[in-house]
Amino acid sequence: MFINGEWIRREDLEVINPYSLEVIDKITSCSREETKYAIEVANEHKDVMKNLSPTKRYNLLFKIAEEIKKNKKELAKIISLDAGKPIRQSIIEVDRTITTFKLSAFYARELRGEVIPSERLIFTKREPVGVVGAITPFNFPLNLVAHKVGPAFAGGNTVVLHPSSKAPLIAIELAKIIEKVLKSMDIPLGVFNLVTGRGEVVGDEIVKNENVNMVSFTGSVEVGESIAKNAGMKKITLELGGSNPLIILKDCDLEKAVNATVKSSYLNAGQVCISVGRVIVEDEIADEFIKRIVEKSESLKVGDPLDEKTDVGPLITLESAERVESLVNQSVEEGGKVLCGGKREKTLYYPTVVEIDEDNILAKVEIFGPVTPIIRVEGLDEAIEVANNTKYGLHAGVFTNDINKALMVADALEVGGVMINDSPTFRQDNMPFGGVKKSGLGREGVKYAVEEMTEIKTIVINR
Repeated sequence: MFINGEWIRREDLEVINPYSLEVIDKITSCSREETKYAIEVANEHKDVMKNLSPTKRYNLLFKIAEEIKKNKKELAKIISLDAGKPIRQSIIEVDRTITTFKLSAFYARELRGEVIPSERLIFTKREPVGVVGAITPFNFPLNLVAHKVGPAFAGGNTVVLHPSSKAPLIAIELAKIIEKVLKSMDIPLGVFNLVTGRGEVVGDEIVKNENVNMVSFTGSVEVGESIAKNAGMKKITLELGGSNPLIILKDCDLEKAVNATVKSSYLNAGQVCISVGRVIVEDEIADEFIKRIVEKSESLKVGDPLDEKTDVGPLITLESAERVESLVNQSVEEGGKVLCGGKREKTLYYPTVVEIDEDNILAKVEIFGPVTPIIRVEGLDEAIEVANNTKYGLHAGVFTNDINKALMVADALEVGGVMINDSPTFRQDNMPFGGVKKSGLGREGVKYAVEEMTEIKTIVINR
């Protein structure tokens, strides 16, 4: 952990390589008292960040991006070792992280207020919330950290970062980069603090501590609901799970739909909150669609994430792989038909296509694994009804060549984002990102996260 500019290193927790299941490092597990101290330090440094000029915030964030760029290959390798992500996908994540910090730098200079027409002079300005507690998951262990740290700094906040204990190593490397840049700019190191360890201790303290002004969390619905109950009067943003529908209509470009479905379903072994959760396909083209999906799924290379030819790597833990296996087995018991895959080797779960009905277990949960459930429907109205039949509402996609149908679907779906002629997995780092229903509260995407992490102050002058 890194608190007030000091590294505290202990060998409390083992970090396991998801592919080899070997111990690759040991990290500090912060106590509740240590976490309280980190929050106290961040609270004491609030004025430092608040008074940092927009230009200096810009330079801070841009220099972080440049340092990441210098170490791109090394950082990508750490992601693959730490999280099991195929190396080609890890390189993309590092590139996206560079973009996220550069976007954050841009918006550090774009904190604009407005003038309200009146007999008095009324204007607004944006001010930092103060201390941002950032709690991040394992699946995008660098870019999702950037999506919290970057906007927090841009808005003039201090940060207490708690990365997932399942894949903490890349966050530690980022902390070293941030330390280096802060030192080079003579900014007190207490503006950024890293607290590694167990969520039930570290995360719990961040959520409940009154000196934390905002919690930004990405993770499961269950933990998100707990945060909402325990956070008190602080601001929260919750980016939670999804069972993201992809509607395939009979008038679509079938080849594009197939390619997008396969790419989306198996990216990072399906461990993406906006992976395809359910494919809803019109019956008239279902046979041909399924045939092509199965062929492409069976052609993917499964294995070592450090092999540049690997398409699908391991799940993050053995328990995660066993959970996916159990869900597929339950699906079969409920009438699901496995068309390919359905095979597990330790933490590897092979790309799996299952034909189901809308009452099947795979239609009700976030699978978080390389599984493609397919549901046949008679037409557009049924497709929309099936798509909305879920507690989640994160992203959705629809493939059609009829713009009127596409816009009708976009209006009808109960989700935070609709991708037309693309999969639900599309996300650009400067667009608003978030869900409705059980999928979360608030929005990320750099500009929108900066807005969440700042408060509007109104100033009135009686002339």
